[in-house]
Amino acid sequence: MTFSEGHFDAIAAEYDYWKKKNAYYHENLKALYEEYIPKSARVLEIGCGTGDILARLEPKEGRGVDVSGEMVEIARRKYAGRTNLQFEREDIFESTESFGYPYIFLADVLEHVGDLRKFIRQLASRADVGSTIVISVANPLWEPILMLAEKLHMKMPEGPHTRDSIRETERIFRASGFVLEKRGYRLLIPKKVPGSDWINTHFYRVRFLAPLGFVVFWVLQR
Repeated sequence: MTFSEGHFDAIAAEYDYWKKKNAYYHENLKALYEEYIPKSARVLEIGCGTGDILARLEPKEGRGVDVSGEMVEIARRKYAGRTNLQFEREDIFESTESFGYPYIFLADVLEHVGDLRKFIRQLASRADVGSTIVISVANPLWEPILMLAEKLHMKMPEGPHTRDSIRETERIFRASGFVLEKRGYRLLIPKKVPGSDWINTHFYRVRFLAPLGFVVFWVLQR
């Protein structure tokens, strides 16, 4: 069992409940991936959960993998009628074969992998040259607020996780052979309140405000 497999198996049944409870964040996360992954592409999602982001992207061929078999079963049931989508239980360390997809994305995964260096090296070794990888995580600056929100039952239980700094994560990307095309931020206000849409649309264009965003993301090239 991996670093977080047991945790996500345990919370799979309530995973979509927590996503609905924090729908504003999850809708904005889907919109972020729509910016960087075109419709009708061939797309692999690593850490697909119950499949909602992958389905939203409307890929020509979408494959979602997750270490949690419980999550995968829910995704299969939810999207049984979508013949363009395939969901499988897989740990990326279980194979050395090329992923074979031009677009790969990981949403809120890196903090749960246990050994980030080993994970990113494996990701790089299996990604095709020329592929685009989009990755998002919660900004480490927000960790105290996230832990407080969890204690107040305002967010999904995080389970085992480690939030490496942005600088260290980028050092690992480069050392593993990735080219960092872009780093960006989203959601200064991750909840729907008066004015949040306007603020979230504009804050990341202001250089000194951008790093305060709740979401940090990277666009990488292999």
